[in-house]
Amino acid sequence: MRALLSVCLLTWVVCAQEMPVYRQRPVPDGVIRVLGNSHMDKLMEIWEEGFRTHQPGVRFENTYLGTANAIAGLYLKTADLALMGREVMPMEDIAYRRVFPNSPFEIAVATASFNVPLETFAFAIFVNRRNPISQLTLQQADAIFGVDRKRGAPAAVATWGDLGLTGEWATRPVHLHGYEIGSGLDYFFEQRVLGGSHKWNPGFHEYANEYGGERKLLANAGDLIVKAIAGDEGAIGFCGFGHATDQVKALALSEAGGRYVPLTRENVLNRSYPLTRTVYIDVNSVPANPLVQEFLRYVLSAEGQKGVKRQGVYLPLPAGFARAELTRLERATATERQEQ
Repeated sequence: MRALLSVCLLTWVVCAQEMPVYRQRPVPDGVIRVLGNSHMDKLMEIWEEGFRTHQPGVRFENTYLGTANAIAGLYLKTADLALMGREVMPMEDIAYRRVFPNSPFEIAVATASFNVPLETFAFAIFVNRRNPISQLTLQQADAIFGVDRKRGAPAAVATWGDLGLTGEWATRPVHLHGYEIGSGLDYFFEQRVLGGSHKWNPGFHEYANEYGGERKLLANAGDLIVKAIAGDEGAIGFCGFGHATDQVKALALSEAGGRYVPLTRENVLNRSYPLTRTVYIDVNSVPANPLVQEFLRYVLSAEGQKGVKRQGVYLPLPAGFARAELTRLERATATERQEQ
């Protein structure tokens, strides 16, 4: 009994300390210049407030012009932190490497939201609620939406019968819907589902936000995608789960023969859902600036991730994931110091 109690106590201690603890290091007073994703402003406010309790000599200068402007701030040397609501796009990386020899150094700082529209969010693959299918592999999704079939599907998917449906569904064509090609949203799908291919099924219908005068938003692309799927029993498409209605349903997804994982908040939080997305901070190569490195250490700590939870939109990183990012940061910084 005492041995069992000791094991339980040890397990509790390990779990309780699983998330990295922030232990401050001395850094000089100075300014961290922040540029990028305007949707991260509240989160940055929380992080900055918490960080300054440990490092009161550090100030922040924040400019929120959107993710599309963030990487330019790094290679123009007008920003120290680039707030990214998505991964770096190829053209952004090319522009950056015209100035620096390597790509920007990217750190995952939070898991995307579960279902908050207009924020970085997990992707759902929706079908019409009358469709009997309930689950899909990423290999099948690649064969539906892509051309190259880099995930190894033996043939393209053209009908619902190709996905195993029978009866009247066997010959029914599959109609495809999703975000506009060339956007940051479709780029994630290309990398995560199409295996990095940029070749889409010619039957794919693209949707972008619709605007009126003075850039007033008339219709969100996600709402348009869901509307199209709701009106067509043979349709399938991807967008944020926050646009769901009772006329569509999200499919459970499986990667590489694994279990089928439904899209739930818990499965996005633990990152087991295959189309979970990430929020990043990018910096110039390895963060030689000690203020930048120290701030990233804080963000990846238990205290920093509690700030993510407090913000209430994005989700905190799992402890193991945060530790891996912190280790990558520390190793890269140590390597840079050795090379200097």
